[in-house]
Amino acid sequence: MKRAKCLRAAVVFDKSGTILKPCRVVLDIHKNEVLFHVNTLKFVLEIGGYLVNIKGASIGIKRGGIKIGKVICSSSSAPPRISNEILRRNDVLNALKRVLVEAKRHCGSEVGTCAALIVDKFACPTHAVGLGGVLYEDVRETVETIRGTDDDVFIATGNCRESTLKCAKILGIDKRFVIADASPKEKMDFVKKLRRFYGLVVMVGNDVNDLPAMREADISILVKRDPSDVTEKMLFEVDHLVESLREVPKIISEIRRSVSFSTFDLKAHQ
Repeated sequence: MKRAKCLRAAVVFDKSGTILKPCRVVLDIHKNEVLFHVNTLKFVLEIGGYLVNIKGASIGIKRGGIKIGKVICSSSSAPPRISNEILRRNDVLNALKRVLVEAKRHCGSEVGTCAALIVDKFACPTHAVGLGGVLYEDVRETVETIRGTDDDVFIATGNCRESTLKCAKILGIDKRFVIADASPKEKMDFVKKLRRFYGLVVMVGNDVNDLPAMREADISILVKRDPSDVTEKMLFEVDHLVESLREVPKIISEIRRSVSFSTFDLKAHQ
């Protein structure tokens, strides 16, 4: 725990893999081959690519009215400059349309779908990505418990805004408490900003993309949805490792209790 004071808390959840059980569809644009249930972040790093969000609703993709979003996963510190011109290519547009259809059909997503592109070091598209999914069974109860203690719940994610807002609506989270299409640095900056207004800021995530925000938070909690996602480095970087989000309110409660005892003990010895 980085700070001793603990008043009203802000609890920030990552989306994909933390509160959403993701279902991903990856299409190789050149080979026209589809892969299901791919860990996109690992895949991008393995092939040395860059994962780029596509801004625009699924209906926009069908009309070609989309734009390049942010690079949300990078195999190097200097991603290439990616132009909206690549979205005029028929093979790219058709690939994006297909992964959205496949994601909706295969995943049965309750929060809609998102699209992304994987590009190589020359900014050439190699794969299209469709993301859907359903909320984990422990999410609704956890969010209700946290809000019942008058704390605030936020979502900070690299996923598209349309799907993220649907997710927030299901959970009763105000859209003002949501940032989407965010890079790891933007998530970190968001947590940093919250620390100016809350006595305790908690970041809950599930993979390496969440580490910058976790480092900035007062308390970092790593949820082990998939054991293969948890690396030794991550274990050393976080304050808590949990199997279920139901443990998050308990951790916050314990922190409050320990701070209360410390304050009481300090006053007793004055």
